[in-house]
Amino acid sequence: MTTIRLERRIAAAPAAVYDLVTRPARWHEWHPSSIRANAQAMESLAAGARFEEDIRSSGFTRHLRWTVREAEPPQRWCAEAVMDDGSTVHLRYELMADRDGTRFVRTLDYRLAPPLLRWLNDVLMWRRVRRESNRALDNLVARFA
Repeated sequence: MTTIRLERRIAAAPAAVYDLVTRPARWHEWHPSSIRANAQAMESLAAGARFEEDIRSSGFTRHLRWTVREAEPPQRWCAEAVMDDGSTVHLRYELMADRDGTRFVRTLDYRLAPPLLRWLNDVLMWRRVRRESNRALDNLVARFA
């Protein structure tokens, strides 16, 4: 399993950040890998909600079927996804108020099932995913600047 944990300070209250990041249909507005999510994901999703998303990451287009596992506004949101080939993704957002707004921590854990993709990830892909994730958080910070 590959883990990418990134943190940023965002100049907005945790409730405002939570409201944006827990609406998967809006992820494409700040995350460069997200292409689209279904329309019902336009709302801030609660635990148990399901949605689907298309992404393009590290040169591969993938379809993810997500389930929200935890939703504790405005502090924590967790979801997990599965892909047709058995690959999995676990995504966790943690938000903490601080003097400048919000300390936002995004943890992405993923496991690629096909052996060739696992090998490519070990050699190259994880670096691209990390760059895409950094760009996403920089974009998120800029939305609240």
